[in-house]
Amino acid sequence: MVSHEASGGFILSPPPSSVAPSSTSATSSLPHPRATPLRPGGSKESTFIRYVDQRILHIQRRFAKRTSPTGSGLSDVDRDKADSWGDVKGYGSMRAACEDVEELVGVIWVSGTPSLQTPYLINLALLLTTIVPAMPPSPNSLFRLLGKLDHAFASLVQGRDVDNGEQLPGFEGRKGVSGTEKVRIRSLVERTRITVMEAFKKGEFELAEPEEDDQNMMNVEDDGDGELVLEGDDLEDTDDDDSWDMQLARVYDRTIVELGDSLEEPSIGIITERRM
Repeated sequence: MVSHEASGGFILSPPPSSVAPSSTSATSSLPHPRATPLRPGGSKESTFIRYVDQRILHIQRRFAKRTSPTGSGLSDVDRDKADSWGDVKGYGSMRAACEDVEELVGVIWVSGTPSLQTPYLINLALLLTTIVPAMPPSPNSLFRLLGKLDHAFASLVQGRDVDNGEQLPGFEGRKGVSGTEKVRIRSLVERTRITVMEAFKKGEFELAEPEEDDQNMMNVEDDGDGELVLEGDDLEDTDDDDSWDMQLARVYDRTIVELGDSLEEPSIGIITERRM
């Protein structure tokens, strides 16, 4: 296999021929993170931040220049953005957008750095809530991406990987994400569940083949020396035994369970007597 190295230790290799798993648990699995977080202020952290910021901007640009399968066109605001971003091709399907976001979720997770993982994943999840109502859903790609985000948020809230129970890097001696971040995640989860449900109620779905110029999805792993390695994976959609109704009900279900009652309003010290 021929590979080439991009900046900052990201190694991209062509996708090998493989069959994507069909089970929900398999497709929602995240790559194994680094053993230790990126050193604050270090060169690898700087490279990571620059890479992720560039990829988010690229996704935003392609979304702003998206084409509308229904022929309804773009809003005036989106059209203005598209005119100023003439160097990229707009998304022609939600599947392509989900694949780009999913790739970036893997990169962020491999970093093993909670101080970067939580805010970046929140930003991507928020971006997804903008993408979903703007394009006909591509169910398999969307549910796979939501499954990975659910896995990531639930694990960060607990401080351990919810699949295998392993303690996450950077959580030694402390528990999960901050209270403020939990509030943001809870709001995001509720908003996403409503947005996805409303998108499916429209009854319009994107089931077309991927665009010719779309890149295949990348799996992301740590090579043992602290380098972030991306290896290709075939993203061909597979049939799932679960109905869409069941998958809609499971959107962010593990995150909701992990949040539990952790967001109960604190007592302010006022005690009232019970009236007879």
